[in-house]
Amino acid sequence: MGSFLTDGFPTQAEVAGEVYHLNTDYRTCIRIIQAMEDVNLTELEKQSILLCLLYQEVPKDIPVAVEKAVLFLNCGEKKEIEGGERVYSFRQDDRYIFAAVDKVLQGRISKGESVHWWEFVSAFMEMPEDCVMSRILYYRSRKNSGKLTKEEREVWAKNRELFELEEMQTAEEKEKEDLFMQRLGRKS
Repeated sequence: MGSFLTDGFPTQAEVAGEVYHLNTDYRTCIRIIQAMEDVNLTELEKQSILLCLLYQEVPKDIPVAVEKAVLFLNCGEKKEIEGGERVYSFRQDDRYIFAAVDKVLQGRISKGESVHWWEFVSAFMEMPEDCVMSRILYYRSRKNSGKLTKEEREVWAKNRELFELEEMQTAEEKEKEDLFMQRLGRKS
């Protein structure tokens, strides 16, 4: 996978010497990412969803196909996904992400046009500072780094439902937490 500027966006991947066509639309990739974040799915289920959604025909060499799929989702960058706290969720923030990216893309997604995943990610990175999603990202980043000012903490408190991301817990983790809180005489 080469340069955005000279090569355009990839539409296929070579796996074990064979070329496979990819489903490059941003909606497909968001579905994949949502599945990867689903704590109720096993790793094998996540891998299956990744392969079945991204490839028009699933390659025979699964490990290489997964590696190429992750490279595609990372827009051609080989870096590992960094840890740290999340600042957005495609599921929870969908309407704000949609509005911001659609503004950058001049209404193309609201018109139902196909938008390549890499173009979507580029537009997401270029969202205007004055949009709601930019403000959400700002406050979440500040909170995660422990740098909210007194005024920002007040804004956070008034907009807690907007700013706080839902925790990603498995059903088993939630059950254990609930049991622990019950033993303490509290609700979780």
